[in-house]
Amino acid sequence: MVDGDSVLQDARERLGTSGRRIDRSEQNRIKRWILFDGNRERVAVGLLAIVFTGLLVLGGLWPIEYQELLSETTMVQTVFNTLLSGTILLVSIVVSIAAVGISQELTSLGNQSERVETTIEFQGQIEDHGLVEVSPARPGQFTAVVLRSIKDQADELQRLDGNADADREPDYREDVDRLRADIHANTEEVLTTLSRVPYGSTDELLTGLNYDSSWQLYQSRRILTKYDEQLTDDERAVIADIMDTLRTLMVCREYFKTLYYKLELSDLSTTLLTVSLPTIVFITYVLLALDTGLFPDVSIFGYTPLTVFISLAYTIALTPYTVLTSYVFRAATVTKLTPEEGPFVLDTERETAYDDPEQ
Repeated sequence: MVDGDSVLQDARERLGTSGRRIDRSEQNRIKRWILFDGNRERVAVGLLAIVFTGLLVLGGLWPIEYQELLSETTMVQTVFNTLLSGTILLVSIVVSIAAVGISQELTSLGNQSERVETTIEFQGQIEDHGLVEVSPARPGQFTAVVLRSIKDQADELQRLDGNADADREPDYREDVDRLRADIHANTEEVLTTLSRVPYGSTDELLTGLNYDSSWQLYQSRRILTKYDEQLTDDERAVIADIMDTLRTLMVCREYFKTLYYKLELSDLSTTLLTVSLPTIVFITYVLLALDTGLFPDVSIFGYTPLTVFISLAYTIALTPYTVLTSYVFRAATVTKLTPEEGPFVLDTERETAYDDPEQ
């Protein structure tokens, strides 16, 4: 019987508890931090730092032209007026979206009861299949139990193949070995990530995103159909178990992704509302300062107070937009990592590497 706590504990003891995560898909780590792993507020601050640095560099390369550009008070005021209007509109849109999300939670008692019962019934499925005595309550432990079960089933399929007739078709053994190797590689990757993710964090909901369940389900169905006459009853049963467990993984992954989107929308709304009010007040001050021509007497590395003030003001005015950008980056990345559902495989390299177009 598989236990989620023991699986994750074994992974932690084997791999350590470093906060550093594995570099999945060999992505550039900086790119991955910006798009997925990084704290969204820190990503937003990083984007603001890039904007401010870029403006100062621009002012250093063309100081006279840049100074003349900023001296056009009417044009600069127009830019900040546009940013002010855009910030107010952005907040209104996000609040409206959050209100729509909240309205979906305001349902009748019957709908709430049905929703809870459906979730409990789904958790009970892995108990009915004998994967675990009591379904884990934590998303990470639940995922670990399902993954360990798939891995054990793949090992059992290979063991049954090893006990079969020696004159069995070589292509079958090759397909089984390929399926088992892929299951092992994906399982170890996700378990490694799970062992380094804090309990209760949002990341715990997203650890199974890169698991290639679609191709494995396709390959299992392909083996079952192509070699049906050569399979024993035990092998058919194991392949059917693999397919059922993969379906369970797909469903729980989509459910966890839905929970993630709800939490992410809540965080986005809270963060955006927190930064928007100070930003609106600051932009109003900037417009008044531009109208009176009074600027803080601050200079950096020889830059004029006007250059420093306008560059900093423009950067701060972009804060709501960088916050939205950082959250959309991760939401879009999550969607891109799990575009396929069921047996459909969208990875063209996967199709080319493993599928025979003539079959």
